[in-house]
Amino acid sequence: MDNKKLQRYYVYGLLPILLIWSLISMLVDPMYGIFFLIGYTWPYMYYTPGFEEKARSKSYRYSLLGNLFRFQEYIFGLLPETPPFWMRPLARFIVPFLISGALSILNPNWSPLWTFLGWIIFEAFVICDKKFKWNLL
Repeated sequence: MDNKKLQRYYVYGLLPILLIWSLISMLVDPMYGIFFLIGYTWPYMYYTPGFEEKARSKSYRYSLLGNLFRFQEYIFGLLPETPPFWMRPLARFIVPFLISGALSILNPNWSPLWTFLGWIIFEAFVICDKKFKWNLL
């Protein structure tokens, strides 16, 4: 794993999102900031260089993170060989949606729509990665 690529991945992907998260947490309910982070960080973490090897290791076999990774892999495995352009992004949204849905059961006043906003911003990150040729994902 290349440390320079990992550093660039964190700088381009985490620093801007932490600024947006801090604004959301200060301007509205801090829990909405958590939902926003759930929507962004799960797909972001899934594409982190070296995460796949770690999630497949024996030490993560029974962990929540390892199980979520395997569930995400299962979802991607259900997609056809050449899926339409919208299917992969939608498949990336399933795990954060399920997590935020489970959290919103605790308090129905919390809106999981902030998870959708975080997911949309991650998909914008994917588009920028392709357009500007950052080669991070």
